[in-house]
Amino acid sequence: MFFKSFGSIIVAITLSVGTTAIAQTNNKKLAFHIQVGADAEGNSIVLDAGSVQGTEYTILQKQGDGLAKTTFRAACAEGRLFSEKSSIYNATGELITEQQTQQEISPQAGTPEANSMEIVCQTANNTLSSI
Repeated sequence: MFFKSFGSIIVAITLSVGTTAIAQTNNKKLAFHIQVGADAEGNSIVLDAGSVQGTEYTILQKQGDGLAKTTFRAACAEGRLFSEKSSIYNATGELITEQQTQQEISPQAGTPEANSMEIVCQTANNTLSSI
């Protein structure tokens, strides 16, 4: 298991395939991370389920000794996905770079982007249909 502390958040990312990891904040709320893929080195790429706000969400992946965080916005009805922001944190959780990307991407089936979009859109559709 890969553990890093980023400010008030402790991120635990399991490196085995098909599992989920949990992050716990100082206020004791739990947010679940769902593995949506892996990089070329076998490191997990996870959807931060606690970040989901409607159809906006983040995915996290290990980058060197730190962490890369990308924020996406899905237009579920149109099947479109937009990258909103990209951030990179070092091993101690300090923000190294952050940029507004605001570009449309074409997620390919089976990729972390497509897998996370599918989960978020299904959740959004289930929430709307239960209202």
